[in-house]
Amino acid sequence: MGNITILLILLAVNCCFWTSAAIPSINSSTDESALLAFKAKITQDPYNILLKNWTQGTPFCNWIGITCSHRHQRVKALDLSSIGLKGTIAKEVGNLSFLISLDISNNNFQGNIPHELGHLRRLRGLYMQLNELGGQIPGSFGFLNRIQELVLYNNSLSGPIPPAIFNISSFQVIDLMYNFLRGSLPMDICHNLPNLESLNVSFNQLGGQIPASFSRCSEIKFLALMSNEFTGSIPGKLGNLSKLEQLYLAINNLTGELPSTIFNISSLTILAAPYNMISGSLPHDICKKTTRLEILYLFVNQLGGQIPSSISSCQSLRQLSLTYNNVSGVIPAEIGNISALQSLYLGSNNLTGELPFNFFNVSSLKKIGLGYNRFTGNLPEDLSFRHPKLEYLELQSNQLYGQIPSSLSSCSALYHIALSSNYFTGGIPAEIGNITGLKRLYLSSNYLAGEVPFRYFNFSSLKELEVMDNRFSGSVPRDLCFRHPELEYLNLEQNQFHGQIPSGVSHCSAMDTLDLMGNKFTGNVLDNIGNMSMLRNLVVGRNNFTGIIPRLIGNMSRLLILQLGGNNFSGKIPPELGNLPILEGVFLQANQFTGEIPPELGQSSSMGRLYMKSNKITGKIPPSIFNISTLRELGLSSNQLSGFSES
Repeated sequence: MGNITILLILLAVNCCFWTSAAIPSINSSTDESALLAFKAKITQDPYNILLKNWTQGTPFCNWIGITCSHRHQRVKALDLSSIGLKGTIAKEVGNLSFLISLDISNNNFQGNIPHELGHLRRLRGLYMQLNELGGQIPGSFGFLNRIQELVLYNNSLSGPIPPAIFNISSFQVIDLMYNFLRGSLPMDICHNLPNLESLNVSFNQLGGQIPASFSRCSEIKFLALMSNEFTGSIPGKLGNLSKLEQLYLAINNLTGELPSTIFNISSLTILAAPYNMISGSLPHDICKKTTRLEILYLFVNQLGGQIPSSISSCQSLRQLSLTYNNVSGVIPAEIGNISALQSLYLGSNNLTGELPFNFFNVSSLKKIGLGYNRFTGNLPEDLSFRHPKLEYLELQSNQLYGQIPSSLSSCSALYHIALSSNYFTGGIPAEIGNITGLKRLYLSSNYLAGEVPFRYFNFSSLKELEVMDNRFSGSVPRDLCFRHPELEYLNLEQNQFHGQIPSGVSHCSAMDTLDLMGNKFTGNVLDNIGNMSMLRNLVVGRNNFTGIIPRLIGNMSRLLILQLGGNNFSGKIPPELGNLPILEGVFLQANQFTGEIPPELGQSSSMGRLYMKSNKITGKIPPSIFNISTLRELGLSSNQLSGFSES
């Protein structure tokens, strides 16, 4: 009997040997056919990787991008990421039955994802992000019962997310960001996802409520639902996610109060829920448990109440933004003890009291935004000593007074200063010119006097300068645009500047807006703007400018607003104004223009406002003016017009 048993065992082993030897031969052929079918669907291969390397007659396990299993010599990984391929995905890829990882990310694949990929039962990672894939996510993906990572972000996928996907217990990462997915998330979304660590469906068109069952995804660390159409309130049960580190809910239609339970998550480092309609207030013990919180973004909501003094317990907090809410009261002095704080944005609230700089001991602070509140007080001389790394200072629309401290120049990293709409007096300290990286300086609507110290301005990086509605005098320097070649926005409106606009202003080739309105300038500003091809807004009304409008103005194709009213311009109105493609407002009133209204103005497809009153214009009104479909305001009174011309 023993010999018979041994014989049977030997026969069984022999049988298995021949069987196992035969299967790889058949299946290997299947793999090769599938890969060649994949290659056949490629329309662009800029590096000729598939063209030269994927050839019959060479072992496919040696082809670039292919990894085979040692035992069966079957394709277990296909990695063709970031090599510029274009084409569609062959359905035969679904025949690679030993495939564990498929990565074709960062290419130019188009068309639909074949439902045959649902046959890849061994698949653990599917990476198709950064392509141009369309259509729906195949419902057959619900059969991928070993998959751990599904990454499809930055495509053009549409339709609903197949509910079966949320029944695969092996899932760890699902990233569907930046698509056009619709529908809602299943209310029992986490009932079968015990291992899920990361879910990102941001930047889609998903709606409905945020499922409270997210609380059952006990392993989740990253949850991103931002930029969708979610409604309702934030489920308080999210506070049960004891491992959650990052929560992104921005740009939705969320309402209700901010649940205090969120601040029970000790692992939380980022909470970002701006651009919603969330109400309530910050909990009084905000950082008792969330001691690791680094970023708190709740701007553009409907939060009220006061900033709790317990926020000082957030010793890891680097960025805090509550801008555009209804927060009231004073800034607690304790906030000045958050040693890690780099950005503090509390603008557009109802905050009162004196500026908190006297108790700010945060040397790491880089950005301060406290504009549009009701703060009082002045800027301390030691501001730069306390905050040597300061880059961004925004204090406009408050009730601040005193002089602008010259020591501000010691904040050598400053690129943005906004002090408009306050009660500052004195002048602009010449020392500010030493902030060589300054890009934006806003000082409008104060009580500042004297000359603008242009000759001390050594910041060639300046892009925007606004000093409107003050008591400045002096003239525009000849070398303005040589010193500031990147200048895009210059607003000197409502001051007492005088003199002529130097010809060098034409070297401001990046200029978008030139606003000189309400000063005492003379000469012909229009002679000096020929090279300003980027100019959109030319606002020079209520000065003493003279001269004519040159016909070359027809070359300024970006011109949106032409405001010349209240000067001494003369000559005829150039017909070329009718050819400017986006010209919306033309204000020529109260000048000395003569001649007739050019009928060519009627060719405009964008003009909404046209004012020519109080000039010396003669002739008849061309009917073409009334063919401007966008025209909503027309002022022609106080001229020498004689009715309508015949069409």
